[in-house]
Amino acid sequence: MFGAMLPYMGLFMKWGRLSLRDFGARLKSPLLAEAMTYGFWPDAAVFFFLATLAWMWRRNAGYTVGGSLAFSRRIEKRYRELGGEATYGARVEKVLVEDDRTVGVRLTDGTEYRAAYVISAADGRTTIFDMLEGRYVDDKVRGYYGGELPIFKPLVYLSFGVADALEDAPHYLTFNFASPLQIAGEEVRRATLRVYHFDPTLAPAGKTVVTVMFESNYDYWKKLRDEDAARYRAQKDNVAAAVLDELERRFPGIKDKVEVRDVATPATFERYTGNWQGTYEGWVISPATLTLQMKKTLPGLANFSMAGQWVMPGGGLPPAVLAGRQVIQLICHGEGREFVATEA
Repeated sequence: MFGAMLPYMGLFMKWGRLSLRDFGARLKSPLLAEAMTYGFWPDAAVFFFLATLAWMWRRNAGYTVGGSLAFSRRIEKRYRELGGEATYGARVEKVLVEDDRTVGVRLTDGTEYRAAYVISAADGRTTIFDMLEGRYVDDKVRGYYGGELPIFKPLVYLSFGVADALEDAPHYLTFNFASPLQIAGEEVRRATLRVYHFDPTLAPAGKTVVTVMFESNYDYWKKLRDEDAARYRAQKDNVAAAVLDELERRFPGIKDKVEVRDVATPATFERYTGNWQGTYEGWVISPATLTLQMKKTLPGLANFSMAGQWVMPGGGLPPAVLAGRQVIQLICHGEGREFVATEA
C-alpha cells in the first residue's frame, strides 16, 4: 500500500494536515463554509473528505441496496460457503486466556467456544478492559481510551415509515430547524435528513422510509435510561414529535402519513452494539490521527487480534473491512502460509 501511495504523498501531506474546520474558515461563502464543517465532520482531515469522494467516483463506496442488513448478509453468505458458522443472540462475556495465549471465548449464558485464534471485531474498550480485564495494555492503549483520541459524537437517530413515496423529495439534505430545539440539555439547530425512495426493498410500493439524525449528549441519555425508564421513553416521544413538526414544515401533510416511528438514542446504540459512549464510528480521522497506525494485537497476548473500527481511525465500513483483511494477512504470515483472496 505504501508503494502505491508514493506518487501521491505530496497531496496526502498537504490535505492531511488540514482539518475541514480550518479549510472552511478560508472560504468566502458562509454557506459553503458551513456545509464543509457540518455536512461532514469538522475535525476530519480534508484528505479523508477527498478520499471519500474518490471512493464514490471509483464506485468503491456507496449505498448498498437493502441497507446494512443486505450488506452483512452477503458477507455471512460467503463466510458460510467457506465453512464458517455464525451464532446469533450470543454476547461474549470473556475472552479465555491460558498462559498469556487466547484459547476461546465464554458467552453470557456460560457456553464456551475453544479456538486456535480469537479475533474481536467488537467494541474496543469492552474487549480490552472487560473481556480481557485490562490485563494486556500499555501506556499507548490506555491513552487511546483515556481521552487522547477524539471519537465521533453519538447520535439521536429517528426513523419514520411514511405512507407516501415522496418521489420528488431530495434523498439527502441537511436542514435548519425553524427554531432551535432543546434536546438532552443542548441546543439543536439542524439535522441530517435521508429519504430512501431510491431503495424499493425498505418499504412497500407507494411508501418510503425517512430518517433524521443529529449529534447528542451520551451522558444525558445514558443516565436518563438507567434511572427513569418511563421518563426516558417519554423524552424519546417528545423528540419524535418535535422533529415531525419540523418535517411538516418542509413536507406538508407528512405527519398524518407516518405509520411507523422509531427513536434511537446514544444509549440505544450502546445497548445494541456495545460501542463505547454510544459512538457509531469510533475514532475521528483528524490531522492528528490520519497517519496513526494502530496495532491489531495487544502487548503480551498471543493468538489474539482486533479488527473493526477501533483499530482503524475513521471508522465506517471501508476501514473496518481493511482491518479484517490485515488481521488474516498477519495470521497467515505467522503460520508461514500464503495469503490468498478470491472474488466471490
